[in-house]
Amino acid sequence: MGLLGTVTGMIEVFQQITLFGTGDPQIMAGGISGALVTTVLGISVAIPTVLIHTLIKSRSDRILHVMEEQATGIIARKAESSWRKRLSYDFLGG
Repeated sequence: MGLLGTVTGMIEVFQQITLFGTGDPQIMAGGISGALVTTVLGISVAIPTVLIHTLIKSRSDRILHVMEEQATGIIARKAESSWRKRLSYDFLGG
């Protein structure tokens, strides 16, 4: 949204320059001010959002890693249990 506001503000400035020329800086100041305000607002929203996203992603990656390790352990125990049952069945002549 900040980028959209910046572009819109600059379009206004260029339209004013086309209509009135570059002789009066006050005419251009409103469009430039609007462009800069939306840029600042966009940055003030984007930076915290990126930081929060990074924090949440890091935590979720750690949780996912733990869950994958636990799942691997469960699968390994099931496979070992199944293998032992089959080995004892074959060994005992089942």
